Amino acid sequence: MATRIFALVIGIDEYKSGAIWNLDSSADDARCVSQWLMQSLAVPKEHIQLLVNQEATKAAFENKFMEHLINNPHIERNDAILIYFAGHGSIIRAREGWFENGSGDAQALCTYDYDSKSALGRCAGISDRSLLAMISELSEVKGNNTTLILDCCFSSSSLSPSARDRRFVRCTPTLKATTDDLFGGLWRGAVEKKYPAGSGFLQDDCRSHVTILPCQPGEKASEEKDGGTFTREFIAMSKRTTLHDLPCSELIQRLSSSLGRTHHQHPVCVGHHRDRVLFSGAPFSLDSRFVPIDVDTYDCRVEMGAMHGVVLGTEFSIHGHNRRCSLNPSLDNCRVIEVFPTWSIARRTSRDRTLQLGSSWAQVRRWNNRTPFRVHVKNTFSSFFRKLISCFKPSTDIDGLSLHDEMNIEQVHKPALADISIGVHTHDVRVEAHDRLMPPQPHAFRIDKSTSRSSILDEAARFYMHLHRTNPENPFENHLSMDLFKVEPRSGRKIGASLVNDGAASVLRGRGAYYGVTIRNNSNSELWPYLAFMDVNGFDIHFLYHPSPTTEVA
Repeated sequence: MATRIFALVIGIDEYKSGAIWNLDSSADDARCVSQWLMQSLAVPKEHIQLLVNQEATKAAFENKFMEHLINNPHIERNDAILIYFAGHGSIIRAREGWFENGSGDAQALCTYDYDSKSALGRCAGISDRSLLAMISELSEVKGNNTTLILDCCFSSSSLSPSARDRRFVRCTPTLKATTDDLFGGLWRGAVEKKYPAGSGFLQDDCRSHVTILPCQPGEKASEEKDGGTFTREFIAMSKRTTLHDLPCSELIQRLSSSLGRTHHQHPVCVGHHRDRVLFSGAPFSLDSRFVPIDVDTYDCRVEMGAMHGVVLGTEFSIHGHNRRCSLNPSLDNCRVIEVFPTWSIARRTSRDRTLQLGSSWAQVRRWNNRTPFRVHVKNTFSSFFRKLISCFKPSTDIDGLSLHDEMNIEQVHKPALADISIGVHTHDVRVEAHDRLMPPQPHAFRIDKSTSRSSILDEAARFYMHLHRTNPENPFENHLSMDLFKVEPRSGRKIGASLVNDGAASVLRGRGAYYGVTIRNNSNSELWPYLAFMDVNGFDIHFLYHPSPTTEVA
């Protein structure tokens, strides 16, 4: 499930001006933030605009801000937006009238061409006044769910005279750009907007966005070869912390306590909405793979039963919440010992009475399907190369595709014996289905490995398990029947006879065609009908009709 976060990510190590010393890890930080968004928060690659080094000029920053954020038709109001910058910060003396009151220095983000001369004058980067106005305009169009993260500082007066010590600080003095250059480079929408002197990017009551800075005023934002001190720890803490219920201000307070002890950096979070969850919780949507579980001392009631595919021996892991993209370790495991239609009883594998779990969430760890799911791997250049590598190390996958222990998956060597054939190529995985219950495919469909690699086989195996799942006891044999028929769109009147023949129906796709389903229950039991669509192009299962068990029965 893709996360609705859109990001403009910038990292600059190399500067055009020879008077500005280059950094070591700002560009890598920007790449790491992009990877974190994609891998940990499920953000699609096309939602991220990455600019590094020579790409990150002042003009490119402003153009991409307009193109990728303000004018992006795919961003809906209140979607989460991240603006991240790693590189040098600086200050420039501001002219009279720059601030709402008083005078002082303006803070600036040093773009690649900072303090260098062009036909339009000398570049003064992106000033605090410009960026605040840009984000204000963004909030008018896309809402106020924007987070600005800066890994730089603006304390150039406290820089060490030693070039060696100065090299690891993300701040540089401004040597040539003037107050006129600063005003000349002002964002056009900022001309009528002024801000209090002395606050810079730290606008404490700003309502358009939340700002996160790597250190307090007067402190230095440092970096090492393996990354900026703040960015490195921010990503690491996000991976070891439960984020879905943690206010952004508290997350940064934890970072401040950690970095204050080790690097004398105290990150800051400001803005009217600083007590919101990070990105207002956009990545942390409900995960339907988890179901409620009521945990007693030894036994548990799991809200999944025979109708969901649970059998004796199905194993669950027990978790504290049911949110995506937020740390959710397994607290215990349990194994099903009794199965009912819509729920089951499971026994905890741990006998630790001190572990009080109560109402928690469960996820299937192993379905315990008896019939193996058979996979045939086609020979491709990529698969041949992987097989050569696998000769030198133990493998827990099939041709580069990770295997989880949820499903009973078996590799076969002939397509005729397989449920699916898989060809692992450099950029994608091509899947061809062989099952008799599935319509023949004219060609194999492709799955992008960058987003689906670790779960392709698990998803396909789960799809086939539900496709073939039956109740061996046949409790409603000859008591249930179903008809599928075309209907007239306006009146809902049936057209022709039932399309169901010997338990199957062939439906031809047609524009404006409508179909109806009738289920007849001739048993003495109350039943609740569910209607699911099983999409073979991706092994997705979508519920089209999900009744309320308190009001509707078949």
